[in-house]
Amino acid sequence: MRERRREYELMIVISPLSANEEGVNATLDRLRDTIQTAGGEITGINQSPPWGRRKLAYTIREYVSGEASRRNFSEGYYVLINLTLSASKVIELERTIKLTDAILRHLMTVIEPKGVKPVPDSPDASDEGSDEVVEETEA
Repeated sequence: MRERRREYELMIVISPLSANEEGVNATLDRLRDTIQTAGGEITGINQSPPWGRRKLAYTIREYVSGEASRRNFSEGYYVLINLTLSASKVIELERTIKLTDAILRHLMTVIEPKGVKPVPDSPDASDEGSDEVVEETEA
């Protein structure tokens, strides 16, 4: 049985403590290895403006490796990754993301191909009954 491959956009926010060149590259290498091991491929990585180091809309409290308490972060390093991956392997990728201490937040979305119209939920939602005219009578 052939597995369904889909296109995804993955936005990650890397901790400012790991936002130097080595830390960002190490995080991206770990994700790249996970994606390639799962049989996927990265089609693009964007860290140029407007991405890169930015101020967060709200502070994020996260644990830092080696510290017992949470720390407040008001900045993060944004990276947008476009990838193609089998739908069944997404769970492995998300597990790797959650186990990576340098990643504060992530969002993975499916890129739907253009020109595909969504199928209505129920066949009753058609406009067949819209031709009827209802008259109101005054009482």
